[in-house]
Amino acid sequence: MINRMRIGRRAPILLLMALAVVATIALADAIFVYTGYINVKPMTTPLVFSTGPNGNAQPYISFTVSPNYDSFTVTLEIANSTASYYYQVGQLTVNMAGYIYVNSINLSGSAVNTMTIYIQSTSGSTQCTFQVISGGSTATTPSTSCPLNAGNTYYISIKVVPNLPVTSSSIETVTVQFGYNVVGNTVVPVP
Repeated sequence: MINRMRIGRRAPILLLMALAVVATIALADAIFVYTGYINVKPMTTPLVFSTGPNGNAQPYISFTVSPNYDSFTVTLEIANSTASYYYQVGQLTVNMAGYIYVNSINLSGSAVNTMTIYIQSTSGSTQCTFQVISGGSTATTPSTSCPLNAGNTYYISIKVVPNLPVTSSSIETVTVQFGYNVVGNTVVPVP
C-alpha cells in the first residue's frame, strides 16, 4: 500500500515529465542552412531625369532633380481654373530600353481632384499616360507599363484639375514611385 501511495503521489509529476519530453520533441525545429552569394556591381543608370525646357517657369512651376538624377521634385501652382497643364517640365533620357510604370502613389492633402503625368516624345506625341489622382484619391497601382526606347529623350508633362475653390490652404504633396523593368513588360510591384 505504501508503494501505491508513493506511485500515486508521483504519478502527476511523472505524467508532467513525460508530457514535457513529448512536447520538446513535437515542438523542436529542424533548420537547414544554405549559402547564397550575391555579387553587386555598378552599371549605367537606365533612366536619367533632368529639368525640361519649361521646368523653371517660376513662380508657376519648378522641376528640380536630385544630384544623382534618379528622382525629381515638382512644385507647381494651381488656380481657380478648370485645369492647369504644365508642358515639358521634365526631361527623361533613356539609356536602356525598358517599360516604365507607376508602382505606388501617396497623397497628403486634398487640393487636387485629378492629376495625370504624360511622357511625351520630343516632337510632342504622347508615349505614356499615367493617371495619378482620380476623384481626389490615388489611382490604382501598379499601372500598366509603357515602353521607352534606348537612346531617346522624352519630356514629362503634368495636368492638374484642382478641387475648387482654390484657397490659400489648398496644398497637397503627391509622392509617385515609378518602376522601370529593363527585362520585360511585366509590371512588378516593388515593396
